[in-house]
Amino acid sequence: MDKANVKQMIRNEIVSSLLKTQKFLIVGNWKMNQTKHEVMSFLDAIVDYDFGNKNKLVIVPSNPYLYLFEDKLRYSKILYGVQNVFPKNEGAFTGELSIQMTKDFGCKYAILGHSERRTLFNECDEFVSKKVRMCVQNQIIPILCIGENLEDRKNGNYKKFLTNQIKEGLSRISGEELKEVVIAYEPIWEIGTGETELPDQVEEINMFLRKFIIKEYGNDKGKNITLTYGGSVKPSNVGELALAQDVSGFLIGGASLESKTFKDISDILNGN
Repeated sequence: MDKANVKQMIRNEIVSSLLKTQKFLIVGNWKMNQTKHEVMSFLDAIVDYDFGNKNKLVIVPSNPYLYLFEDKLRYSKILYGVQNVFPKNEGAFTGELSIQMTKDFGCKYAILGHSERRTLFNECDEFVSKKVRMCVQNQIIPILCIGENLEDRKNGNYKKFLTNQIKEGLSRISGEELKEVVIAYEPIWEIGTGETELPDQVEEINMFLRKFIIKEYGNDKGKNITLTYGGSVKPSNVGELALAQDVSGFLIGGASLESKTFKDISDILNGN
């Protein structure tokens, strides 16, 4: 047996061992996709599926279909959330969703500051921080999205850009509340390309983010915050990406729209 085969065997053992023991947060962001029929078919396909007890699974659909999740997943271990909230309890904010409406549907998570919200709707860090505060105050777990564009990546400014997004996004919560937050790193320059960073690249940036958070908030708080990665995650690469140090889970886009691929990703991260 040559060195390459031995190396691959060792790597396979490491992957298998890690996937069977490490806990992951798996979040499916459906964005503005799926019809009512497609949602019902998806839920029917997963409601009785054995996802195991190790990982935490969250699906974030479009708002009009939250009632289907409330009905179908009422007794399920699968959680669900919203793609955005407005940082006011009520008022004349046409088209927005309040935190109370979010809670009324049984949602446990909210995706905040996604790059599409920042780019298309001009959401700034200060506005996102108000949403983070609103969620933490109301026992909704905020998934704070950060990510650099291609220009920042190429000019080497991306680490400063990312740390500023974290500092501003968390500026309205205390260190004690940090455990109630998920940070999702998603390189904007990869969204929709079908390409993803290599595991060592993912590890490098997540280790940097972890060290920064520990420096800002202290070791006890920073080492336990959930850091997820999103960037064309799919069944074919999630196992390798899971090897990256300091990756606590994944924010999944297109691959979460089909029940089969969503289940496949879950099975892989269960070590099956």
